[in-house]
Amino acid sequence: MRTPAEQPARRELILPDGYAELILNYGKSYTWHNQSQQDERVIQAVHLVGERDTSILVDLEGGLDQVGVKFKPLGLFALLRQPLNELANQMVSLDELSNKAIQELSKQVFEATTDAAKIEILNRFFIKCLLSADSSNYLVEKATQIILRHQGNLRIDDLTNTLDIHYKTLERKFKTHLGLTPKVFARVIRFKHTYKQFHAIAAQDPSFFLDLGYYDQNHFIKDFKYFLHTTPSAYLRKQKLLSDEIVRRGLVERSQTN
Repeated sequence: MRTPAEQPARRELILPDGYAELILNYGKSYTWHNQSQQDERVIQAVHLVGERDTSILVDLEGGLDQVGVKFKPLGLFALLRQPLNELANQMVSLDELSNKAIQELSKQVFEATTDAAKIEILNRFFIKCLLSADSSNYLVEKATQIILRHQGNLRIDDLTNTLDIHYKTLERKFKTHLGLTPKVFARVIRFKHTYKQFHAIAAQDPSFFLDLGYYDQNHFIKDFKYFLHTTPSAYLRKQKLLSDEIVRRGLVERSQTN
């Protein structure tokens, strides 16, 4: 992602999506706000973002120059090979991790002169990681596949019965390999899917959330407020005002050109 130096600053809400990230930041710094934890970080260089179950606000300005990598649920563990529960909802720099392999990767990507060359360097690095990855996390991998296939809409008891494993054992493995519990991970995936459906069909079917695993309207509103820090009705009003403003500006611009 690159932005022109003159681009005005903007604030974006970033929902959790079930993926950890590696962000190689070579341009201007930006600010990361975790509203739930009342935490703020200024991001200046390379950093890792652990699995999240909370939304963050990001202040973006002109002059950004970033290369980002999203990891599948077990990808970050394959890279770091350390328990990930301490990285959940955290953004950490390479200095905090002291990972020489990623530091060298960052240098190589920075020195590459084309986007294709950067991608090739990243591909070689991660293929090497996969070839030596630990295969002892089969149950966690199988569980995440089931959760993703059901888009988070499943009972955890059904999941543990399918895998023939006690929940506490699965929870411990999830915290180690993902950083989140199976229940929390499923909640994130369910809301991500719900949020997409909300934009597409909420106006035509106000009770659409009942088909996505929510018991009732209060259950849905609770999750909506947790992830978006507002109610569905307030969110829709804001979106309509924004749409009306875009239309109004477009009409003004067309009348001026005519």
